[in-house]
Amino acid sequence: MKADFDPRKFAEEALRNAREANPPEPLPPLSWIDTSSWDQGPDPEREWFIRDRIPIRQPTLLSGEGAVGKSLLTLHLLAATALGRDWLGMLPDPGPAWYFGAEDDELELRIRLIGIKRHFGASYEDLAEAGFRMKSLYGEDAVLGAPNRSGIIEPTQLYQQIFEEACDVRPKCIALDASADMFAGNEIDRSQVRQFVGLLRKLAGACNGAVILLSHPSITGVNSGSGLSGSTAWHNSVRSRLYLTSPKAEPGEPPDSDLRELSHKKSNYGPVGKAIVLRYKNGLFLPEAGSSSFEKAERELKAEDAFLAGLRKLIDEGQSPSPQTTSVYYAPRLMIKVANGFRLKELEAAQGRLLDKRQVHVRKEGKPSRQTPKLYPGPPADARAEQVHH
Repeated sequence: MKADFDPRKFAEEALRNAREANPPEPLPPLSWIDTSSWDQGPDPEREWFIRDRIPIRQPTLLSGEGAVGKSLLTLHLLAATALGRDWLGMLPDPGPAWYFGAEDDELELRIRLIGIKRHFGASYEDLAEAGFRMKSLYGEDAVLGAPNRSGIIEPTQLYQQIFEEACDVRPKCIALDASADMFAGNEIDRSQVRQFVGLLRKLAGACNGAVILLSHPSITGVNSGSGLSGSTAWHNSVRSRLYLTSPKAEPGEPPDSDLRELSHKKSNYGPVGKAIVLRYKNGLFLPEAGSSSFEKAERELKAEDAFLAGLRKLIDEGQSPSPQTTSVYYAPRLMIKVANGFRLKELEAAQGRLLDKRQVHVRKEGKPSRQTPKLYPGPPADARAEQVHH
């Protein structure tokens, strides 16, 4: 009896015969890192563009809502980099700095530089000689990475142009504004996002500097405070992520449209730095306390004076300011209405300093079984008695 024909076995045998007739070339062995050579010489230190904030040879994501000031803050950073000056009290690694923007034309970029150059006491010529470069892609094709028919993100001609020139000049920082214009893939697709970030990592490695990609968060990203949009691959793929926001006013605190907060959402290579509170002043954003330690000390003294005056006024009105944050009579919160121009956090800090200086004191009042702490101006009773004695 003739055996039944098995097409699968026939195909396997045909494939085996073909391989025997044309054997594939052996693959080269894996190339391993030679760690044995690392014992020679000192261990290397991590290199930063801005210490503990922005690493080199890696892309950093700077996100924020539209009109919050990302572009202006970035131009300030690039100008500081080229001129070798500080940025928000931090020192970027000095050298050439490039900006590619798809959202503003040349005229708008020039207007935004006015306050920055005045702040540094520099001219446009000074910036150009220091290696500061801008290119407006307004109205042009700004795509750096786009998917092919197989869904693989490939670099565009613009990317290749930037890459080749970066290899020659090796700028310390390249800023790309913004992701929606420069990434033509699907931001929900994790693989495509990671491939695009890979292109930026390659660019950062080629110039041995930092690459900063500006982006806009989704509504969900804004409401959650994450600052993200689309796939979480944006957060997971970069090694550093910054988020610029307009801080929400505390209950009873008037909104301040000139205030911003720059928070550090991710740092793979160092500690997550504290948020920096910024204020729009003279055409750019500067730390809230001012650009010098003198201005900071001066504002703190003014906050303390406002706190003391407000405390006396509240007591004269028959209110009972409390130092406890859980109390409905929490002093700094009550103070917002009488100490105009100061935010809740500033008033809380002023209260702490005044307590340390013994210019205000806490007194417990009420029944022994249920005493309530209240805040009063002046030193505590024992300190006053000591002053009289002396």
